[in-house]
Amino acid sequence: MLNLVGGIDQPSTGDIVFDQKPITGIAEKHLTNFRRHEVGFVFQFYNLVPDLTAAENVALAAELVENPRSVAEVLQEVDLLDRSDHFPSQLSGGEQQRVAVARALVKQPRLLLCDEPTGALDFETGKSILRLLYDIRRQRCGTVIIVTHNTAIGAIADRVVRMRSGLIADIVVNEHPVEPERIDW
Repeated sequence: MLNLVGGIDQPSTGDIVFDQKPITGIAEKHLTNFRRHEVGFVFQFYNLVPDLTAAENVALAAELVENPRSVAEVLQEVDLLDRSDHFPSQLSGGEQQRVAVARALVKQPRLLLCDEPTGALDFETGKSILRLLYDIRRQRCGTVIIVTHNTAIGAIADRVVRMRSGLIADIVVNEHPVEPERIDW
């Protein structure tokens, strides 16, 4: 799903449309620009550069776009400004995940793609990451897509797309998303 929405893979039928423009079948140069300017990625295993500090990991992504947010601002937003000079090996799993979120946010993406953002985290840290993503969706980013095997997380979503064997099984519009602190798994 993330590969399709991110323009990495092509669907077998139909089109992927972003901002009323198809991204299916467009030239690689245009896909690269789409990913660079419109999409933020939060990977399951963070993909932080181990030899760079938290601030440097975020700054690396900031260099990809013309008008990035301030590195200090996004680190403050994820409550890591005081850890900005620490290397990934000096950070907890939750802190590393928050650096990954800050790295995605510094680009000011309109689409944030998150692959199992709580998969490697304990329950409380997972909830704090969900709260952060929930708030980001409400305050900053147009669309946040979370891919997870944890069905309980769907309660915070505006829309839940369930997949089975690579196909969409159903789509549920959630009229009353709950606060992340209210879910339990």
